[in-house]
Amino acid sequence: MSDLKPLTAFISGPLDPTPAYFAIHYAPKLDTAIAAGHNFIIGPVRGVDALALQYLLEKGAEPKRISVYMARFEFASSTWRTSFTSLGVNVVEVEDAVTTRERDAAMTRDSDYDILRYRTEEEARAAYGAGWWPRVSNTEMNERRRAGDESQEYRPSGEVEGGKAVKQEETKSKVRKLFRRK
Repeated sequence: MSDLKPLTAFISGPLDPTPAYFAIHYAPKLDTAIAAGHNFIIGPVRGVDALALQYLLEKGAEPKRISVYMARFEFASSTWRTSFTSLGVNVVEVEDAVTTRERDAAMTRDSDYDILRYRTEEEARAAYGAGWWPRVSNTEMNERRRAGDESQEYRPSGEVEGGKAVKQEETKSKVRKLFRRK
């Protein structure tokens, strides 16, 4: 038996994913992590968090390997808290977190890697139509934070590459250079 501590995955994503979105972007990664005996950290909200919790429990992940982090205002609701403790999962109060971003920062700090995906600008525009607005989602911030980028600056069609924020055009330019004929 190994003395190594299992890795911990922080799962995050959209509040309104479709079942297909979850099945494509999350289920395979969760299956791999479950098989490897990893631990899991999620938030207490609808969407990917709720789907991931349900999926993990249905797939046989031990409840003691799952921790639901709650900001102070979330933890204050005993009904909400009990809905998780009744499942046998760990509930962690992030006492100094007054926002969900602060809660997510603690989740990044307490985990080893992310299982996440956020919509591209094009996907978000299609999903939200006239309700779309340029912003950095909490999920994108989780990825940036892990890469050492704390900026909340909106970057149209941007991405994080190797811990450095770059514009999509710069990435495309690099790819074109790789495939230029000599």
